[in-house]
Amino acid sequence: MEMEFNPWLVFGGLIVGILLGAVVQRSKFCMAAAVSNLVLMKDTRQLHAYLAAIAVAILGTQLLQSSAMVNMADAAYLKPQINVLGAITGGIIFGIGTVFAGGCVGRTLVRVGEGNIGALIVLLSIAIMAAITMYGPLEAFRININETAAVTMAGESSLLSGLLSLDSIVIPVVLFCIWLAVVSFSIIGFFGNKVHDRSLLLAGVLIGLLVVAGWYITGYLSQDDFSVHRPVSLAFAGPLANTAYMLSTGSSIGEGAMFGIMLLAGTLSGALLSAIASKSFSWTLPKVSNIKNLVMGGIFMGFGAVVAGGCNLGHGLSGASTFSMTSIIAMVAIVIGMRVGLFMLMRTDENKFDHYFRLMWNRMIRHQS
Repeated sequence: MEMEFNPWLVFGGLIVGILLGAVVQRSKFCMAAAVSNLVLMKDTRQLHAYLAAIAVAILGTQLLQSSAMVNMADAAYLKPQINVLGAITGGIIFGIGTVFAGGCVGRTLVRVGEGNIGALIVLLSIAIMAAITMYGPLEAFRININETAAVTMAGESSLLSGLLSLDSIVIPVVLFCIWLAVVSFSIIGFFGNKVHDRSLLLAGVLIGLLVVAGWYITGYLSQDDFSVHRPVSLAFAGPLANTAYMLSTGSSIGEGAMFGIMLLAGTLSGALLSAIASKSFSWTLPKVSNIKNLVMGGIFMGFGAVVAGGCNLGHGLSGASTFSMTSIIAMVAIVIGMRVGLFMLMRTDENKFDHYFRLMWNRMIRHQS
């Protein structure tokens, strides 16, 4: 199938990716770090940044939906079938993988742009395993998992607001108020031993806006009589699988997938340009003893993300902004998986874990002021 050139998808994905890569590179924003920093160091700054991102993403996405500019019902996250088993199984496996790999997919992409060879190993492992699970020998297994316990919902019941029989604007307003309360309490030191970080909060707001921009570009600007496709936003797992599939087989994919592929290219480019501008680019080799963890983490992330139908960015921001029940289930499972992964590393060797954590998380993920 030959793809038509759609400039909005190509250049829109590239620009959004460049901005995303630059913001993450400068801020060290990472959703996996939000869990690890909170559990291990009682540091809530990354959590506040994620709450800022999801608050802005939800409000913006719901405005697009209520104004009828974007038909969010066409988004893949809002299928009437709730992928219960896949979301739980894939989410937990993905969460474990992020701990062994040293960060989420977005942060891994940015670290590649910073010259980190270990992150490149993780990225290649994710891409290869994601392609195998989506298009290769594990495709039938993935489909069986997704169909085994799928729950078909009527009408808008696949949305949280529909399930609770609430007006679609109620939950965004409530969540936004909760976020304001959390940040306000953190300022006076009620939560954790770290107060909020303005630069991280700003990064969260910008990333939330980029989620909205993704929906707007793919759901409105790029749509015409000759180009009809699903609206998508920020996500990395599917685009990585599509990229690996295209490069290995030479086959083309659906036109709408170009936004995600260009998002990947833009994120890498934005991170590289930002790292060069801030003089933080440097080639970094992983320890030989840690390569096994990096490969295993990447394999877990690639398999888990495809089975769950998205990664922590796809489900945790783009999917959650639509109130998809599958995304909410997947994100809970991912957080549980991260906690399990931390426990596994601590049980393996407590002293080794302490050194591993402080080296990797402090230098690569935790926000450096």
